[in-house]
Order: sequence, then structure tokens, then C-alpha cells
Amino acid sequence: MNIDTTININSHVYGLLSKAIVLTGYSKNQIISSLMRRIGDDHDAMIATWTRIRYQKRGNKEDWRQLHLTLRPDEYEFFLDLRKVFKFSVSCLVAYAVEKYLDEILKKLYKGDDNYRYKNYMFQRIIVDGVVCWMLSWGIPQSIVVSHY
Repeated sequence: MNIDTTININSHVYGLLSKAIVLTGYSKNQIISSLMRRIGDDHDAMIATWTRIRYQKRGNKEDWRQLHLTLRPDEYEFFLDLRKVFKFSVSCLVAYAVEKYLDEILKKLYKGDDNYRYKNYMFQRIIVDGVVCWMLSWGIPQSIVVSHY
């Protein structure tokens, strides 16, 4: 079952996404998912702790667009993880990713080489000495894959 959600982005970012959709033939959901997966690779630089969620800069009301997304459950959870770990709203993360990575992702999409689309998401609850721990996995480590064959 897919999850419907809405983000708000400024007109400039909306225009860049719209152009990418037309040029590639990919859906906005596919492009945004690829962008979010790419931003996840920057986890060392993006991580933030003990701070509030950061949002996009305010602007005139007419400069904003709502964008409706339909996400797979693993994509939705991954987006929420990025929000929690990086301390950016999902809308702000999408806008940042469009500005920083859209050209890179478009090159991969043109080649049919979309290895940034999100897959293999997992979260697990483990209890260690009575303490509940949540483990988030943004992929499957190669050592686990190899050791099971």
C-alpha cells in the first residue's frame, strides 16, 4: 500500500522538477526518490544532533507550490529517517537535493542507470540490557549478502 503525502516547494524548485519530468519521462515520485537516496549518501556531512528541524526560507505565498507524492512505504520511512537524522523538513531536503543533485541524477536517468532509487530499507528493534534500540539500515551491507551464500 502506497502512502500519499504533500510537500511544499518554491516555484523555482517546482520548475526544475517539472522540466526534469518532461525531459526524462520519469515520474516526480521516481525523480524525488532518486534525489533523496542521493542526499542520503551525504550522511557524514548532513547529520545534525541536538538541534531543531530546519525549514526552507520563507517567501511570498504565491511563490510556493504544493507537490503531492505517492511513496512506497520504504521510501516514506526513509524520508522520515532523513528528516530525523539530518534535522531538515522533508520539503527542505527535497529542495536542497534538487538544487544540489538534480543534474547528477538526470545524467544517470538518461543513461537508464538509476542506481540511486531507494531499495533495501530496513529498521529493527533490538533490546540490549533492557534498553530499546532502533537500528535503521539504508541498504544491505555487502558482507551480509556474501556471507549468506
